Amino acid sequence: MCLVALSGVPIPSESLPPLLFFKLLWRGIRDLFEQFLTMSMFSIVWWLCVILIVPGPPATVALFAMADPRRQTSTPEMSDAVAVFRSSFRRAWGFALCTVPLILILVWNLTAFAGTSQYLAAMVPLWVIMLLLLAILTVEGFSVAGTMESGVKNAFRGAMYVLVSRPFMSISFAIVLIALSFFMTITVLPMLLIGPALIACIVNRFVLTVLGVEIIDPLSPTSERAYEHERGINPDKGFIGRFRNETRRPRQE
Repeated sequence: MCLVALSGVPIPSESLPPLLFFKLLWRGIRDLFEQFLTMSMFSIVWWLCVILIVPGPPATVALFAMADPRRQTSTPEMSDAVAVFRSSFRRAWGFALCTVPLILILVWNLTAFAGTSQYLAAMVPLWVIMLLLLAILTVEGFSVAGTMESGVKNAFRGAMYVLVSRPFMSISFAIVLIALSFFMTITVLPMLLIGPALIACIVNRFVLTVLGVEIIDPLSPTSERAYEHERGINPDKGFIGRFRNETRRPRQE
């Protein structure tokens, strides 16, 4: 039995592998460091756009688009990011206006009533949960908008599907990303250079996997090589084995 996501791709309804959380987390980190300089440049540009406020939402969509793991075969260029920035300006702001004001209201409520003796202070735990879920929905929505080129409606639909179908994994990723962001903020420089790109890479891996989008790993063996490996044909001797063969050849000659 399968479910169909907004992209029309069939999604298996069975549970994901138990170790998938750590696998996706590691692959997201690997995606960043495979294109470290490029992602660092996009992160710095993203910070500048967020400071200017107006280009912030489309810059966020462009960042997620450039951090798409399906782009691993070719290094994204600044011209690609500019093209995504221009084409997503309206839909990025449409999505941001539906989510960011609610986040700001919840943050203001927490700062105003947390630790006080007012009646509304009893709502603080609920506001914290709402803030966490809304932040997850917002980040995943920007990921869908960037990787799937979705409009406001489809971005909400895809993000809601990911959150509802995998709530515990979504919350776990959010907690890990909050911890990473806190650590990088303390050290300052990592947050400026790789913080936004790291979050985008990890979230993209998670969102695309839940949506059932195929991500081809350029480093994975071909189908022919995988078949030979299963049959034990021409096994890979590894680095040490190849090194030993290279050292033995001159002696034999």
